[in-house]
Amino acid sequence: MWTAQGFFADHRQVFSNLPKILGAYIGSNAIEPSLNESVMVTVNSENSCPFCEGLHGELARMAGVEAVDSLMNAESLQECQQLSDQAAVSYARIFAEQNGRGAREQEAFAKLVAAEGDGRASSIRALCWFLLWGSIGGNTINGFLTRFKGQGRSDSNLLFEVLFCLYYGPLFLLIAAVNFLLQFFPTVPAWFSAAFGVVLTAIASVWIIPMGIASLLIPGKPNVLVGDTSVSG
Repeated sequence: MWTAQGFFADHRQVFSNLPKILGAYIGSNAIEPSLNESVMVTVNSENSCPFCEGLHGELARMAGVEAVDSLMNAESLQECQQLSDQAAVSYARIFAEQNGRGAREQEAFAKLVAAEGDGRASSIRALCWFLLWGSIGGNTINGFLTRFKGQGRSDSNLLFEVLFCLYYGPLFLLIAAVNFLLQFFPTVPAWFSAAFGVVLTAIASVWIIPMGIASLLIPGKPNVLVGDTSVSG
């Protein structure tokens, strides 16, 4: 889950990547839906957010991704590579393990560029930021909710959690409702997946853009994970 400083540092990154996130769904650097959603569930395999598991697990199934659950629950880079030989999947796992930063992420991205080209590699990296934002955001919501079970973390800031939930709560409530509806959808054509991604990006931008602008004015340090607060249900 986020700390306040990590929140602003990560929002600077996802805000700056919004055009490329949109470009991952439409345009010359768009990523085919099955690979797009494979990247998403791979990032979630490290961060394990129930909101993202519900949303992108269903979207991956709808896009025709095989072994969605296995990829979603992979516990290591090696396990991800056994399930998929796509360079994007390997990169996504490393990105998640490194929270999008550091020499190892840079090295992995260079290999991704070699495999996919600059444009597609940048789209894949942007998708990873999109999912990282969603997964840590979802786990921050869950971290607050666990306080009502007497399981709140003493090393987390309660005031920040409350403010976060007041701001992002409506969005994640909407995501939960969409997750319920998507389970009834069959496999869909690629254009539907792409259109859904555009809508998803547009809706998320309503919340991301204000915080992204604020992050340009408020100093922050790269995301510090308080701990694994994800809960099922």
